[in-house]
Amino acid sequence: MANILDKIFAHKKEELDSTRRKTPLSEIKGRIGQKEPVRDVRKALAPAKGSRIIAEIKKRTPFKGELRPDFDGLAIAREYAAHGAAAISVLTESNYFGGNIDFLSQVRDEVKIPLLRKDFIFDPYQVHESRAFGGDFFLLIATWLDKNQMEDLLELGKELGMTALVETHCEKDMEKAFSVGAFLIGINNRDLKTGKTDLGISRRLIKMAKMVPDNLLVCESGIHSSGDIQELEKLGAHAFLIGESLMKADNISKKLAELKGDSGKESV
Repeated sequence: MANILDKIFAHKKEELDSTRRKTPLSEIKGRIGQKEPVRDVRKALAPAKGSRIIAEIKKRTPFKGELRPDFDGLAIAREYAAHGAAAISVLTESNYFGGNIDFLSQVRDEVKIPLLRKDFIFDPYQVHESRAFGGDFFLLIATWLDKNQMEDLLELGKELGMTALVETHCEKDMEKAFSVGAFLIGINNRDLKTGKTDLGISRRLIKMAKMVPDNLLVCESGIHSSGDIQELEKLGAHAFLIGESLMKADNISKKLAELKGDSGKESV
């Protein structure tokens, strides 16, 4: 029986076939030439005063359903940027997360910090698309991609000036990330096949990731408090991709300040 990750990728393949027919790759490449330079992701996520948060915009998930009844994606993007997010993750998958690629361009026009195109990427077309619609870096899921696919997509991203966030969930994934030379490595505490989260994944894999120097480590999913962040930073994490706890917060700016370690400061 197919798990949820397999189902998402299967739907994505069908959607991509339709997208190619509507918008040929030549047109996508033409749009890239009109884009401003890629924003510096390494600089944005480098250690600095306060924790580095990649704040995520997503309308819903297949595990939790609708996350915010008064969802206004552009207003959320502006709030993230105004209150110290290091970067913004934009969910562009439509069937399960309620996103779309056009929204990435809309966010690009609103903020000046780097944007992660978060989707289920497996084809070079999607990498070109990520750049054409305003992404500065893009997600590659090591659990689903084989080494050769991941290496090809990572190298294409470099040619376009973009960084890939290579997301891992187990030791085998981490070995793939090492083998393709990824420097920006995500550790996802959520099992994308079941939806369950466990911070023990980060506790275990951070130690392995530190075997290769100069990596930037991003912990993802299941992070709800500054205490979680402080613990993982002590172990060696550099940044944190956080969506659900921000999207469900009554006061997004206050929650972001808390996660960054600024909760003692007055939120504006």
